[in-house]
Amino acid sequence: SNIDWFNNVQESDSQASGVIIADNGKDLLILVDYSSLKNSDSLVLDLSDGFYQIEATLKGLDPSTNLAVVAVNRYSVPVEWMETGGLAVAPMGSSNSRNLAGTPVIAMGSPMGISESIGYGMITASTTLSTVDRNYKLLLTDIVGSRKASGALFNLKGELIGIIAGSRTNPDSGSVINAYGISELKKVVEKMSNESRLPYMGISGGDVPSSAHINYDVPYGAYVKEITMDSPAMLAGVQQGDIITAINDNIITSFNDYSTLLMQAEPEQTVTLTVMRQAQAEYKEMIFTIELEERK
Repeated sequence: SNIDWFNNVQESDSQASGVIIADNGKDLLILVDYSSLKNSDSLVLDLSDGFYQIEATLKGLDPSTNLAVVAVNRYSVPVEWMETGGLAVAPMGSSNSRNLAGTPVIAMGSPMGISESIGYGMITASTTLSTVDRNYKLLLTDIVGSRKASGALFNLKGELIGIIAGSRTNPDSGSVINAYGISELKKVVEKMSNESRLPYMGISGGDVPSSAHINYDVPYGAYVKEITMDSPAMLAGVQQGDIITAINDNIITSFNDYSTLLMQAEPEQTVTLTVMRQAQAEYKEMIFTIELEERK
């Protein structure tokens, strides 16, 4: 809300289409791209018939992706909607396959920027989206939509395989629909659904290629490409080029291992990070004690 020159209250609203991912017996949990809803004073679930509006609450937000889990009390939903399956939990598919290119998909929600619009097409490619402490899979399609697109991507079995990422639209590709792969989101979504805080160490990275391991004796682990300024990792002394091989007593062979173990920790928790650092012609082990912060 804003107040104009004449002290009249002016209200503005924005919308995004989400998908129901869980029913815990008390609440319906909805996954949604929160980019257009960030400055909201209140949240309302608008049912598709246009007659019912239900108060909603924010359960959790992931700043890296701008995705959020929003909850509505299932007992606030009209009985006829629940009995007829009008608000059903979406069955989960997988975005883990290496051969996603060519998979037919349906974009539902607001892919055209208009509620209840639908787009048809196929996945043309997938790419890795590197963010702080986590890497995601971005599914690229040939569906031309809107820069304000929101909603979900389904395969022809009706399974949820991606969440439309309107904020990740490439300006050079027009308004082609992109989506976060659902498999890579599961740990973060679980944290948000449980209202758990997201841990933060401040490392961006990737995997060590097999060729580097075989030809140059580079140890397997999570390769540190970048350190966020003033992050717990930087303050502890972790450097670009280090290779993380363990968190506490848990062995790490990939960046996915690092992300998975980090997501099992909590902010303010102290962890022991084992890294291999190149010193002249060999790698030497170093150990750091790091107090995690909350991802904001």
